[in-house]
Amino acid sequence: MSGLQDFEGDLLLRDTPDGGDVIIENGLFVSDKKLSTAVYLSLFGGNKEDTGKIENDDKEWWGNKLTGISKSEKIRSRFQNVITGLPLSVKNIKEAELAAKTDLKWLIDEKIADNITTYGQTTGKNKFKLTVEILKDKLKIFDDEYFLLWGADYGESV
Repeated sequence: MSGLQDFEGDLLLRDTPDGGDVIIENGLFVSDKKLSTAVYLSLFGGNKEDTGKIENDDKEWWGNKLTGISKSEKIRSRFQNVITGLPLSVKNIKEAELAAKTDLKWLIDEKIADNITTYGQTTGKNKFKLTVEILKDKLKIFDDEYFLLWGADYGESV
């Protein structure tokens, strides 16, 4: 392989009301040649009870405990912890933005990206939208929006 241009991609995961799901088209799994799956898993993977503030916490996702996992490979779910565990407020929206940016920092550490911008806003009662934009060499390499029910676990309504 000669780099990212030869990358065949992970399975494409998309957000659904009851959690993420793989995408199937014409009976075949769809590959993600962008960063959609990596960003999705960084924000929503792991254990939603993990605040990400304590190393080797018993609430940390079990996959982080495997031998040979580097710090940048660990999934901590700070963002998911904020939106499911804290009340919706201006202060906590800022906390969610920071948590999302922290969960995605590995992209900068691995030199995949130079800048990550996260922006959260309410879109209705207990409804929240997170916008993520990732730049490399001042070019946008990823952008997406995630629409969520703040304070609800997957499959629940508020």
